[in-house]
Amino acid sequence: MVVISVSRFTEIQNFIRNYHGLFVNCNLELEAKFPEYSSDTLGSIIGKEVIQRVKSNHSKINARAASLVKEYQTIAKQTLAHDVLQKMAIEWRIPSMVLCRILLGNFFPDASKSEISEMMRMPDLIPDSLLAVNVGYCLYSETMDGPITDLVRRFIGEEYEVRLKKMAREAGMVFYDEGDLRRTGYDKTPDLKMAVPFMFRGQVINWIESKASFGDMDSHKRYVKDQLSSYGNRFGPGIVIYWFGYVESIADCPENGNYVIVTDGFPAKHEMEFLKFDLPEFEEEIQSHDGDS
Repeated sequence: MVVISVSRFTEIQNFIRNYHGLFVNCNLELEAKFPEYSSDTLGSIIGKEVIQRVKSNHSKINARAASLVKEYQTIAKQTLAHDVLQKMAIEWRIPSMVLCRILLGNFFPDASKSEISEMMRMPDLIPDSLLAVNVGYCLYSETMDGPITDLVRRFIGEEYEVRLKKMAREAGMVFYDEGDLRRTGYDKTPDLKMAVPFMFRGQVINWIESKASFGDMDSHKRYVKDQLSSYGNRFGPGIVIYWFGYVESIADCPENGNYVIVTDGFPAKHEMEFLKFDLPEFEEEIQSHDGDS
């Protein structure tokens, strides 16, 4: 189990908040300091912290965008270095691709958001060759933000959804997936909606949601508000699986109500109970009804 106590989670948070350097190195040092947790778990915690930091600092960075452009131009002209933007991002303690996006928007004010995104995906499109090299260096060394990171996270999310369906089938569950539900007109859908509910630790389960991330209090409350509460109101109680673990306080937070059960993995066989159908008797009853008609 990967259920982290509040005090231990605070230790990890403080380490991340006090760290100055590349996020990939922060992850490596966390693994050495907290060897009981996996790289995926620690990386996910870093990611949540970084998202909060970017949200807190974004307006401040945007307000200083013009001076940051001048700072970059001065250093780049003097050094012709390929890592100027990366070092500036470390100083601001934000993902380098966030800084790239802001600076590109100021370098090319007439470019649309999609054109800026295209430059970030393919830095060769940037007319300034030194700026292109700097953006490219950030693109291939950043682990917290940017096109490559977004793609990796999407693949990981899909991998765990596939894993969930495989485990559900092997357990004998009968369910509808997101595609099935959307075809019937649902807009917000869990990853699995049980066609036949089952019992888990004495609770009836109607749906399962997969999260390929660590469950901290802030993100969990947001998920409950934006997604999980609507599943509970529509279908009844269900399970959210945080595959990379969670901080223990979210399991009993008031926002869960009577609808959200938090776990860090697929339910164990001994924790589940399924309805049993006696098929021969059922078939005999059908045949008797057919004979009477």
